[in-house]
Amino acid sequence: MASFAMPFSPSLAQAGISTNPAPLETTGYSSAVEALSKYEVDSSQLALTRSKSQATRAFAQQMVHHHSRVKSDQKIVGRSDTGSALDAPLSQMLDTLQNTPSVEFNAAYKRGQIAAHEEALKVHGAYAAQGSDLAERAKAQAAMPVIQKHLGAARDLPEA
Repeated sequence: MASFAMPFSPSLAQAGISTNPAPLETTGYSSAVEALSKYEVDSSQLALTRSKSQATRAFAQQMVHHHSRVKSDQKIVGRSDTGSALDAPLSQMLDTLQNTPSVEFNAAYKRGQIAAHEEALKVHGAYAAQGSDLAERAKAQAAMPVIQKHLGAARDLPEA
């Protein structure tokens, strides 16, 4: 694993949180989704306290609100006590974001959100196509347009 002493680059962020291959068993899928959601919320809560950009703060508030609502509306099936392979890399990304200098914060937050949403699309897409539980496959498919919308909004975030 690469060192995250400096703000991460998009390629490191994407490589660092990759589930390769994406999990097709419900437990692994649910764990990956929960880990990605936790990162999106935790980093967004940090953005609400650190970012001076109104656009970044609005996006961050949307992420916190959306993920909190989804978590309360849905029961995530099969979360295991072992966690996800994503837990450690996402935790490192969050630690790095916490230690990012203020002038670089928005760009680092944007990169992290893009990487997390790209990974979420991959995880949901793979499970929707070949996952082990038909009901969860339908939920994965239904989640993809929302994730794509969030990804588009993340790509449009300012870097300063």
